[in-house]
Amino acid sequence: MWRFKPFMHKEPAGLEGRSIDVGTLKIQVKNVIAEGGFSCVYLARDLVHTSKQYALKHIICNDEELLELVMKEISVMKLLRGHPNVVTLYAHAIMDLGRTKEALLVMEYCDKSLVTVLDSRGAGFFDEKQVLAIFRDVCTAVFAMHTLSPPIAHRDLKAENLLLGPDGLWKLCDFGSTSTNHKRFEKPEEMGIEEDIIRKHTTPAYRAPEMWDLFRRELINEKVDIWALGCLLFRICYFKSAFDGESKLQILNGNYRIPELPNYGSSITDLIRDMLQASPDDRPDITQASALLDWPFISMNLGVVSC
Repeated sequence: MWRFKPFMHKEPAGLEGRSIDVGTLKIQVKNVIAEGGFSCVYLARDLVHTSKQYALKHIICNDEELLELVMKEISVMKLLRGHPNVVTLYAHAIMDLGRTKEALLVMEYCDKSLVTVLDSRGAGFFDEKQVLAIFRDVCTAVFAMHTLSPPIAHRDLKAENLLLGPDGLWKLCDFGSTSTNHKRFEKPEEMGIEEDIIRKHTTPAYRAPEMWDLFRRELINEKVDIWALGCLLFRICYFKSAFDGESKLQILNGNYRIPELPNYGSSITDLIRDMLQASPDDRPDITQASALLDWPFISMNLGVVSC
């Protein structure tokens, strides 16, 4: 998801009002809906099928690192295309402007994020059925990523990256942080590089203990998403974070408290506890998590339903 703050790196007029071709699509760019340091997201309308709307993500790639992130996002979205709980990528283009490159991603338009829904509910907590409906959608998307070979870790699962689609399903977005580089870091120089990546591309309040302290020398793999799912489930249930994201020791020790109210059943509270185990070896994988709640998930790589 994109931060709502001034966009400093676009042309003064932006893309508003322009008609552009992206792949085979002809679209008219409408108003800005989100902005970030190097990216801007617009509402766009299909000029052929005029009732169809899109989200157009415009990214200015000032260096190779940012271009690599964009290419990764495109690659993962293409790989997961067709999954009901992943935001659809319809078309994309990379334009070489000499000193910089610009990327255009035409995506499914979703008008709400989970954080917007949570913030607008006041004290109206979800009932257990609603909690599980939201959580199942995100877990189904994560299951599709984790069951690929090699497994893809999202690494930045959070309420801001869950969007409500026009079909009523919750959809995962923002795949620039993804990784298949699952390893245990031993050398100080490797640790320094990985710490910089973690700092830039993960969110403190959802960051797993093994990512906070590489000197623990624990395997960093898709289990970081399981921790983040535990944080996300806590947020959905109690409208606040299990960890404030600033207390490193609190997170390293898995030190949090489940509120007494609202009072959810043990299937939910036990799953939070299982996912928020400080050691990744003690957390369930996404298949075990589905079994705990008796959920069948769609496996993208096999094309069958797995339990």
